[in-house]
Amino acid sequence: MELYYILGILILPGIIYASVVQARVSKAFDTYKSLKSVNGITTAEACKRILESAGITDVKINAVKGKLTDHYNPKNKTVNLSEEVYNSTSISALGVAAHEVGHAIQHAQGYKPLKVRNTLVVVNNVCSNLFWVVIIASFFLTIFSQIFFSLVFIGVAFLLYLLSFIVSVSTYPVEKDASKRALDLLVKNNILDTTEIRGAEVVLKAAAQTYLAGIIVSMLYLLRFILAVFLIGRD
Repeated sequence: MELYYILGILILPGIIYASVVQARVSKAFDTYKSLKSVNGITTAEACKRILESAGITDVKINAVKGKLTDHYNPKNKTVNLSEEVYNSTSISALGVAAHEVGHAIQHAQGYKPLKVRNTLVVVNNVCSNLFWVVIIASFFLTIFSQIFFSLVFIGVAFLLYLLSFIVSVSTYPVEKDASKRALDLLVKNNILDTTEIRGAEVVLKAAAQTYLAGIIVSMLYLLRFILAVFLIGRD
């Protein structure tokens, strides 16, 4: 079991890295939130302008509580902006808002990676509730010496665990594309000039790192699970 504990320790750098990345996102956002755009366009106005330029008229812009809780909801077609972002004229806020509008445009255009990712998320949400049920069932089967069926259940648990990792991997290219769209659209629609766009790019690149960190952490947990299964099978 020593290897299992060693791998448990190896997960810590991934968790630490994720925490550092999150701190960088907050720092980048705070750095550029004090810099107001020259054109003085608010995020609500910017979102509306970008959506109209893309021919989208059925997406609403809402304000939600919390810091960096910004997201696009494809179910009710709403761009939800956090309190700090909504109606702000800062470079940070405009970058974040445009990113979420980028998701709205992806959705409207039927962007395939987004479709795949959203489908995987729905399936994963269902499967995640089954994971511990399967693990507990496997544990009891082992107690009653039903080794074959126990290994079958462990295999199912592995597939459920693997799905969550795939979701993490599939999220990154979708987020990266949304950020690229955001930066292009901010300049194209005369919301930020070519000098201001650098600040928005710094914020969005920092945010993208959180998804890479998620992949790394998810991969480490997956490796730990594989090792645990190996040790159980060996014992």
